[in-house]
Amino acid sequence: MKENKELERSDLVISRDMEVGCDTGQEITVYIEPWFDVDKKFGLDITDEDSTWLNLYGRYNPFADTLHLECEISREDGSEYFDYTPTEAESALIKDMITEKVREQWSQTPQEFCTEAFRQEGEEVYVYQNRMRCSEGRLLEKRKRMNEYMEKHGYALAGSSGVAQPMNWDNKEYRNMIRYCQSHGITKIMADSYQDLAPTLDEARSMLQELESNGFTVEFSDSRYAYLWDKAETGLSEKEPENSVTMGGFQ
Repeated sequence: MKENKELERSDLVISRDMEVGCDTGQEITVYIEPWFDVDKKFGLDITDEDSTWLNLYGRYNPFADTLHLECEISREDGSEYFDYTPTEAESALIKDMITEKVREQWSQTPQEFCTEAFRQEGEEVYVYQNRMRCSEGRLLEKRKRMNEYMEKHGYALAGSSGVAQPMNWDNKEYRNMIRYCQSHGITKIMADSYQDLAPTLDEARSMLQELESNGFTVEFSDSRYAYLWDKAETGLSEKEPENSVTMGGFQ
């Protein structure tokens, strides 16, 4: 980091876990590892706090050439969020680094990456991913499971949200997801586990009821969390892990 607190290339690592947002299919969401003094950069005082860290997410629209950065202060009892407006030099640097990562991983331009993500054939699904307190390794595992599940079942990605909140929290992404799916005729929502919907089973059951009332079915990609909807008071029930199982809220 420079003396004026401007970020340099050595301060950042672009994760290879990327997703394309739902609104227009033109925005790449990516996790950015902060390898700099976050307290000094953002005027915080969290370095010495136990079980507290900062997550940095970038949303890059290569068609409009815009970049939005969102910071999450993650603690065991919850998270705080704030936006950071990068300097012109920082913005150019991060865009270049995202472009380099896309070329490295997929041999595509960012524009091609966005277009390809929405060109798949098959039944369309919307993917919701809760990133709260997820390390990069865990995020990559979740993404791999979902990609394998979608490929196995012939699903096509039609929209996605990757936010640091479970679905049942009252947040803009959830409302946008419902509106987007309804306007595009999407009736299937996919997550990795019930924890993408809500922190607890009871809350997840309520979330499934709400989604059903809006005409949606839900499927989970992680067989370690195979939960079935049985319409009974017990709601969701946990099963033993099994291979190649289709999971869902409503079938």
